[in-house]
Amino acid sequence: MTGFRALAIGGAIAMLALLLWSARTPTPAPQTESEIAASAPFERAEPLHVPAAAELAETGLPQSSEPVASESAASAAAESGISLSGWIGTESGSGLEGIQIDIQSLGFDGEEKVTTTATSNTSGGFLLENIVPGRQYRLEIKPQRSYAGHSLDSFTADSDEALEEIILARIELVDAEGMIVDTDLAPVADFELSVRSLAAQFPDRVIRSDSSGYFKLTAFPAGELRIATNASDYYRIKGLELRPDEYRNLTLIIDRGSYHLSGWVSDDNGAPLAQVQVTLKSAFATDQYHSFSYRSTVTDDSGGFEFAQLGGHRLTLGIYASGFKSLILQHDFKSFADSVEIRLQPDG
Repeated sequence: MTGFRALAIGGAIAMLALLLWSARTPTPAPQTESEIAASAPFERAEPLHVPAAAELAETGLPQSSEPVASESAASAAAESGISLSGWIGTESGSGLEGIQIDIQSLGFDGEEKVTTTATSNTSGGFLLENIVPGRQYRLEIKPQRSYAGHSLDSFTADSDEALEEIILARIELVDAEGMIVDTDLAPVADFELSVRSLAAQFPDRVIRSDSSGYFKLTAFPAGELRIATNASDYYRIKGLELRPDEYRNLTLIIDRGSYHLSGWVSDDNGAPLAQVQVTLKSAFATDQYHSFSYRSTVTDDSGGFEFAQLGGHRLTLGIYASGFKSLILQHDFKSFADSVEIRLQPDG
């Protein structure tokens, strides 16, 4: 019993000693986030360095932290687009739907040319957007369906505004056919002519005769026509008119035929003159129109020139040489192959 008491007393003393030691050693407080980061096994990031104004000045960088607009962005901001509204219709006040309206900037002072397109709605209204204030524009409406075209050559816009009402004239379209012939009324095959309406703004039309001289012109405006070639040998017919209430079978006579003219050009001493310009003009009239032709050539090294396939009508010759007086002559054919000799006088 005595030994058991001694053992109990010794255990109590040991327990008391342990409690006293624990009280003297404080329990560590929970770590903060910064303390945890400090004890982490990787390097801490350096704090962000904000450059001072003096440092920025030395590097040449902008001293403002705000974005700097580029020149193109500034220019775009200065040229912000505006809108132009408009209306297109007929003389009776009906709006025309589906009409295309094009405007193009004229590109002065190095400006880039820009084309803007709009299409009229069911009531004839349209809106042209992104128009740059102060620029000059040209408005064009090409002939569409049975309506003539329209153009406004130059205008500027400074703010959102409405254009003047656009009235399109209705076009009567007609068909015609016929023959292209020479002055002997022989068919001229595979010959091309350009037809222009003088009564309405309408695209030119090209007609071409077939192997028998026949041509056809369809859906072209009624009214006066101008018919001409686009080649160096120029032929023109004016005064011909198409009427909407009649069928036309046309005979287009051009100044071509079986006549031939040759000649020589020299100075007042008889020396041949090369590279002298020689022109021929001829004109005649029918009961429907006037026909005109123009041809041009230059003399060769021996002063010679020639024209073939002429119509046989009176000719007006023009002779032009540097250093010599110009000469204008009238020529009436005496045969199918005439020749002329021409002497030029010195100029002055």
